[in-house]
Amino acid sequence: MSGPAMENHSLSEDSIYLLSRDAAETERLNKQHHFLTALLGSNLIHPSIPKNSILAVADLGTGTGIWLEELAKNLPAVSPLDLQGFDISPSQFPPSHELHGPRNERIPLAVHDSLKPYPSEHQGRYDLVHIRLLTAGLKRDDYATVLKNARDLLKPHGYIQWEEVDETAFCTDKVPELPAITQIRQSVIKAMLAMGLSPFAPKRVHEEISKGGFENIRCETYTVAGREDLRQVATKWVVNVMQALLTPALMITGEAKNKDEAEDKVEALVDEFEMHCENALPLINFSIVVAQRLD
Repeated sequence: MSGPAMENHSLSEDSIYLLSRDAAETERLNKQHHFLTALLGSNLIHPSIPKNSILAVADLGTGTGIWLEELAKNLPAVSPLDLQGFDISPSQFPPSHELHGPRNERIPLAVHDSLKPYPSEHQGRYDLVHIRLLTAGLKRDDYATVLKNARDLLKPHGYIQWEEVDETAFCTDKVPELPAITQIRQSVIKAMLAMGLSPFAPKRVHEEISKGGFENIRCETYTVAGREDLRQVATKWVVNVMQALLTPALMITGEAKNKDEAEDKVEALVDEFEMHCENALPLINFSIVVAQRLD
């Protein structure tokens, strides 16, 4: 679910956000990027989007900025690139609040709340707006607002690419299911629903994009199913998500009275999950919705 991956911090500071913004989270976000890149076959931009037409890109909820940094290495070096990251919090930014591409081009990272309109100098400026794993604190009714603000950043017929996971991130290919996995998934879903969040983010994104303002809408899901080569990294990814997400979730649902109790329960669940995955494959489904701005 988008709850697990939660790469973004692009929500207002007074909203509910399940994950931390510390050094450990920075490390988790970067490791997460490499796992998802392996899952996608290194396709940072969906194959339906013509790379040669992408010169200006905005990354919303950019986190550490690693997606933009990698993108700069993969785009054709035919013209100067205009790359920009936005995030509600600078906590994962480098000290300079900027990165540099392979040709030493600046990649500025700026603080901005995706629930608010972007400054006029950014509107209508980008060929592609990228969003990944936004819903750690995105309430159900906020999707439409984020989408409208993202659309305003696009040039006519520019592309949006929005990536999310769903509740299947806490499933494996073994039947019957391990009771600990059922408990993990149910606890996360219960906590998200209690806060007004959506545990079923890919469906929610597709619903909003389909309501109007976009054309050539595509939805594709990349799965770990059948990818034995990803067993180890997928297991580590789910474990990292569990450690980051499940502790606050257990306190929200009342399954733990305090942080210490929650951490003890999470440690036991993680141990059981890791043992289970010695002979089971996590079933992580990563969905990408791509569309063009309709003008």
